[in-house]
Amino acid sequence: SVLSGVSDNGRSELVSSIRDSYGYTVLTRAAMRGHTELCVTLLSSLPPADRLKLILVNKYTALHSAAYRGYTETVSGILNCLTADQQLTLLFTQNSDGDTSLHYAAREGHAETVRILLDNLTPEQQLQLLITQNNSGDTALHNAARWGRTEAVKTLLGITPEQQLKLLSVKDKEGNTASQEAVGHDGTSDMMRTLEQYQKEAEHRVKFRKFAKFS
Repeated sequence: SVLSGVSDNGRSELVSSIRDSYGYTVLTRAAMRGHTELCVTLLSSLPPADRLKLILVNKYTALHSAAYRGYTETVSGILNCLTADQQLTLLFTQNSDGDTSLHYAAREGHAETVRILLDNLTPEQQLQLLITQNNSGDTALHNAARWGRTEAVKTLLGITPEQQLKLLSVKDKEGNTASQEAVGHDGTSDMMRTLEQYQKEAEHRVKFRKFAKFS
C-alpha cells in the first residue's frame, strides 16, 4: 500500500495532513461515504495511540459523519479500532455546535446507530452521554423528539426508570423538556403523549420499587 514502508510517526503525519478544500481528512471523507473498510484500514495502519488523534483532527469527526448518515457498520468499525478509553473520549466529543455523534444519530432517526453508540457503555456512562447538552441545551432525546423519531426515542429511553426520569427532566436553554419540545413540529402531539407515557410508567416503577424495598 501507499503507507507501507513509512515509519509510524511519518504514517500518522501523512494521513493527518491529507485534507480536502474543506479541511476534512481522508478518514472523515471516507466515513461520510460509509466506506467502512477504508476507515478501518486507515486507523489500523496507525499506532493505537495515534488513532484517536487522527479522528479528532476534525471537530466534525468521522464518527459524527457516519452517525449523521446512519452508517452503523462504519460507526462500529471506527469504535472497534479504539481502546475503551479512546471510545469514551470520542463518544463525548462535541462539535462546534456542542453536538455529540449521538445527537446526530438521534436527530436523523437512526435507531440502530443510536444503539451501537450506547452499547458498550456502563449504565452510568450511558446516562452521562444521554444528558449531554449541545449549545442550545438539547439532549439527543430533545433532537429525536422534536423531529418525531419514534424508534430513536424508544432506543434512547431503553434505560432504567430512574435514568428515564432524569433524562426526561432535562430542560434546554428555553426551559423545555423533550416532551415539551415534541409538540407542534409536525402539527401533532403524538410524540408528547409517547414521552408522557414513558414518564408515568417510570414514576410508577420507581414508586413500586421504593414500596417493595420497605414492605
